[in-house]
Amino acid sequence: MSISPTSERTALLWGRCWWLAGRTEPLGFENLSHAAEVLAAHLAGEPHPVRLRLIYQPDSLMTVAVACPHGPRAALQKALAFEHPAIADPARAWSHEPILPLGDGYSTLLHYETEPGLFSLVARLAHSGVIVTSAWPLATFLQSLPKELSETGAILVLAFADGHDCALAYHHPADGRPMVHRWHGEGAVDEAQTWIEEETDRRLDDQALLVSPKEAANPDDPLSLPLHEALASPVVMPRSHPAQLLPAASAVTPQRAAIAASIFLLLAGGWGGAAYARDYLAWTARHDANQQEKSALRAEIEHYRVNAAEIVALRARLAGPGSSPPVGELLDAVCGALPPQLALDRIRVAQGRFSLNGHVAPGATAAWEQWRNRLGGKRWTVEPAAAPRDTGAFTVNGVFTP
Repeated sequence: MSISPTSERTALLWGRCWWLAGRTEPLGFENLSHAAEVLAAHLAGEPHPVRLRLIYQPDSLMTVAVACPHGPRAALQKALAFEHPAIADPARAWSHEPILPLGDGYSTLLHYETEPGLFSLVARLAHSGVIVTSAWPLATFLQSLPKELSETGAILVLAFADGHDCALAYHHPADGRPMVHRWHGEGAVDEAQTWIEEETDRRLDDQALLVSPKEAANPDDPLSLPLHEALASPVVMPRSHPAQLLPAASAVTPQRAAIAASIFLLLAGGWGGAAYARDYLAWTARHDANQQEKSALRAEIEHYRVNAAEIVALRARLAGPGSSPPVGELLDAVCGALPPQLALDRIRVAQGRFSLNGHVAPGATAAWEQWRNRLGGKRWTVEPAAAPRDTGAFTVNGVFTP
């Protein structure tokens, strides 16, 4: 990550306290709902809206080192959701650090909430005129602080809060994969300081940056940084970085949703066409009498394998007239009357059913109900749906009429 000025405020939510740039004492709160009230009250005298970069480290945010595929966010979610089911819950925030080689495979640091919190906090702050533009784990922020690497290229940063029983360290040794260490409860700071002393004794060439609420004894010491100065550091953290906890899907528009759904259907058709080809080959083996006709058809399927759209059309023709679900009509109904208070995250069609996932703006439940009631059609049935969650997430399911 690079270093350059930023016009956004930076605030750290750590445990049950807010830590702010330029302020040595934290702002305490009881829970995340109260946290939004406390910060909004503190910023009440500033011009609104206030743009906020959020460093988010509640007790419910976990960080684990995992082996993973080398692919996009969706690939990681599919591969890791069984072992870490929280990342499959749309109500919980999750992200990951850049994927790095590890032996014959790859690894990353996976961040996720053990219980929902971030999305409702962002919504409450927005209601008070505080716009969270991005949200990051504390570990991601810490690794961006050192202005220069040690001679070995290692990064070792420890942040701790005296009197608040919490500490967190990001460590990326030159000869290993990155790790995050956390300490909570009574004696947490002492344990963390003992650990970092042992680590630096074991790796004499690795220098550790210490970040704490206390003012440094020597202001010129490059290895000691007050927390309020760290939060005021001109650190650039681009939204495209994979550790960003607020998904880009929040910017989905109806037009983009329709395009994304079309691409998904084309890709799904491509995989379906490949599966059909295998079944079709087995079928031709059992019907020698029609070998010539089926061989020609098999060659045609092979010719169009690279074109997913053509495979979808061919599969529909082989299955018989009227067998394909009216996906185009559904997309017109879904997106044509989508109110601005709603954003679609995903449209999925499979096995004669469809599922619509998205988010609704705070206070716009009535608009969501009106839109859902208009989704009914002659060629599909919309199933009764639960009201959106407190985070605004909703799911609407339906089935196509045979």
